[in-house]
Amino acid sequence: MRFLLCCVVLVFPNVAVQARNEFKNHLKDAIDEATVKPPLDKEVCFSPAERCDLKLIKFVDSAKKSVDIAIFDINLDQLVHHLILKSRKMPVRVLVDRRQSKGPHSLVSTLIRAGVRVRFGRQRGVMHHKFTLVDGKRLETGSFNYTNHAYRANRENQIYLDDPSVIGAYVNEFERSWNAGNPSD
Repeated sequence: MRFLLCCVVLVFPNVAVQARNEFKNHLKDAIDEATVKPPLDKEVCFSPAERCDLKLIKFVDSAKKSVDIAIFDINLDQLVHHLILKSRKMPVRVLVDRRQSKGPHSLVSTLIRAGVRVRFGRQRGVMHHKFTLVDGKRLETGSFNYTNHAYRANRENQIYLDDPSVIGAYVNEFERSWNAGNPSD
């Protein structure tokens, strides 16, 4: 067995390096997932230095009654997976930009096929909001789009808030935008 492994490394050194790098990346992701905690009130996150994607997923997972999202773009597959699972237990509503949802990397169609309630923003320009409400009592907002590029490469930000007066304004805006939006059906 050792001889075979040595031959593979000698004949295919790039394969060995690629396998080692993939293993390191998976190990780092597993450590990050285990150590990132659900966000607290007034907690901020800055990507790409921090794992804002995992913080957002932990935030969504903390929902007990509902999740409402207004987002320009979404292609974080792990977040979409968690939203689909949540939608089987509680109301999950996602408001997105129609034009952006038709992009090659968008996972909006995955949400729709899975039965998540999706609407397209209807306004003069683009539906450019970026916020999530959990249970109508907690908020995530900032420049962070829910995309792989946002957490891996872009300089983006998030803030998590529990202030009822701020949350109330976002709940009202979500309801207004949701009611004005076009159903995905």
